[in-house]
Amino acid sequence: MPAAAMMTQARTQEVYLDVRLDGEPTGMLSRFRDSGDGRLYARGQELAALGLDIGRMGVAPDQEVLLDVLPGLRYRYTPALQEVDLSIAPALRTTYRVDARGMAPTPPATPGRGLLLNYEIYAQTRRESPLAAWSEQRYFDRRGVFSNTGTLHWNDQMNSYVRFDTNWTRSDPQTLRSLQLGDAISSSLTWSRAVRLGGLQWRRNFNLRPDLITFPIPALGGTAAVPTAVDVYINNVRRYTGNVPTGPFVLNDITGISGAGLANVITRDALGRDVSTAIPIYIDTRLLAADLSSYSVELGFLRRNYGMRSFDYERSPAASASGRYGLSDAWTVEGHAEAASGLANAGVGLLARLGTAGVANASLSGSTGRQHGAQVGLGYQYLDEHYSLDIQAQRQLGDHGDLASLGGAPGVRSNTRATFSLPLGQGNTASLSYIGLRYRGADTAHVASASYLMSLAGQVVLSLSAFKDFSQNQGVGGFANLSIALGNISAGMSVGRQNGETQLGASAVRPADYGGGWGWGTQAGQARSSRYGRAWGQYLGRYGEAIATVEQYSGETSASLNLAGAVALMQGTAMPARRIHDGFALVSTDGTPGIPVMHQNRVIGRTNAAGYLLVPELNAYQRNDIEIDTLSLPASASIPVSSRTVVPQARSGVLAHFPILQQAAAVLLLADEAGGPLPVGAHVLHEESDEVGVVGYDSMTFLSRLSDRNVVVVTYEGGRCSAAFEYVRPDDGSLPTVGPMTCRKETPE
Repeated sequence: MPAAAMMTQARTQEVYLDVRLDGEPTGMLSRFRDSGDGRLYARGQELAALGLDIGRMGVAPDQEVLLDVLPGLRYRYTPALQEVDLSIAPALRTTYRVDARGMAPTPPATPGRGLLLNYEIYAQTRRESPLAAWSEQRYFDRRGVFSNTGTLHWNDQMNSYVRFDTNWTRSDPQTLRSLQLGDAISSSLTWSRAVRLGGLQWRRNFNLRPDLITFPIPALGGTAAVPTAVDVYINNVRRYTGNVPTGPFVLNDITGISGAGLANVITRDALGRDVSTAIPIYIDTRLLAADLSSYSVELGFLRRNYGMRSFDYERSPAASASGRYGLSDAWTVEGHAEAASGLANAGVGLLARLGTAGVANASLSGSTGRQHGAQVGLGYQYLDEHYSLDIQAQRQLGDHGDLASLGGAPGVRSNTRATFSLPLGQGNTASLSYIGLRYRGADTAHVASASYLMSLAGQVVLSLSAFKDFSQNQGVGGFANLSIALGNISAGMSVGRQNGETQLGASAVRPADYGGGWGWGTQAGQARSSRYGRAWGQYLGRYGEAIATVEQYSGETSASLNLAGAVALMQGTAMPARRIHDGFALVSTDGTPGIPVMHQNRVIGRTNAAGYLLVPELNAYQRNDIEIDTLSLPASASIPVSSRTVVPQARSGVLAHFPILQQAAAVLLLADEAGGPLPVGAHVLHEESDEVGVVGYDSMTFLSRLSDRNVVVVTYEGGRCSAAFEYVRPDDGSLPTVGPMTCRKETPE
């Protein structure tokens, strides 16, 4: 081997260098190989960690490459500073991706276990149905939720209970799948109809991931010449502000509009000047993002006479299935199929985004068996800040049938809808609409209407509307409504004329505050030849809601009382509450009563005598922050954590446990042998527990781990002393003061 080569090989060594990119420090320490002559080698994985796109550079992750041979990359190596400054062409940088929403990951949902009773009791003075009670019985645990709903009626003829729905539901947030056994509502698309059935339903459930955006959102990006702030404006409204490094970047999940818009991405160049990039966009929430799919499959027996009979089902089974798939961000395909004894129905649909010119939709389905026919649908929708247009048409050909028609619900032979809306600024909007409907065996209705909404001074809104039914004589009418908001009170007056008759009305409403309290409302008017009046009072409390109503119609007066609430059973305790629709939490403070509990920075209430409080109306599968006010704890208590993030499952409860530790605490008043105070800052050692304290002003010391008999040793500059005392914990949880007591100076051995 030549001598020069031997010397070069001897000087080759691994070095760890502080890396700068285009002069900007990265804070990263990366491994290189110094060839001994000022040239550097690096592995692909090291370059990738620095933000270089090694795929474009043609470098494998485990490949070592000489930096000098990489096109678009220059570097300055300073061995004395153990530093390398890389200059990289923007095209060689890895695209920097930003989640514009900045949402923290949601922890997995916590399964609770318990029982829940929702109820609503309605009593009235009318003799035909004086008393009725709706209720829901719900059981939940880690395996799912069982629910049963129904209404009990008391009247002069008979007392009866009508069951509505009974089902068990199990969901998996990881796979976004839900299985429901029992009563269910079948899936449907915009061009198909849903039915009630008893059996099973298996579906993809996007509600299990509330943070998931299912519709396509354009990724907005650019290239930053230097590390810079970036602002995104959509229709001149700022939607995002953040920072990006040098190189290409992409901002994902910027939401806030529906329809057409103009996005402006603003960065700064090397001289600090604004660089704006305009990007036309169109967002439609009906579309599915590319490669995203949804589906639902049902198998069971069609429900009949729902709300009238408890167990009225068809004897022959039926099946239904729906699916949607995002072929791309611009194309979404749909499919639906149904089958029952003597009937089969299947169809396909399509939604297509036409660039920024709107979205067109089409569907085609056909049925065979006892009902032969087809159904065709076409539509178009465009939305922007200047106007909106929506046109939809659907026609049935032949004797088209579906599961709903088997259940006795006639299909619509033709359905045409057209709506045009024109915002005029300052809260004013004008709109025109047309609806054409024709059911089997009925006349066709052709109704055209126009409306104008204007915002007057303050919180005053005037609404004007008129319509004409071209299929009936005198099918014409007009209405005017004036709404006024006065703080928590909203009032309204209306006048209208329809088919030659005048209608008048006036109302005022003051709803109860969410935190609880009283509300009221009044309403009076005249429709046709009858006058009516109504007044009600409302009370909303922690344990439920009560509404008392008095009304008069055509000279007859009646009164009613409505009571609604819930009772939850968890952890062996029964908690009354307002009616609970979705998730809730049971707060436990280990038996400590009177502790304020907060949700969303709002005090919900205080724990009861057993140390429990129920927090209703939590968002399922989302982060819910619950806190307790530690200032209300007894002086002898300590708490390891004062806030918790809970994630309940759908229609379930979760335990929010705040362990409260009772301390053997006291304030010690120490004095020297002359009765004077000990030096501030002196070190105090509790011999029994090794707890350390500090002498404060007025010679006071706080210790929290005392025993029945105690010895403390105080060390200060120039000496040390000790004191012995007994401790008795107060029954009321207060913080006692022990002393004054003498700290006797110890003689050095």
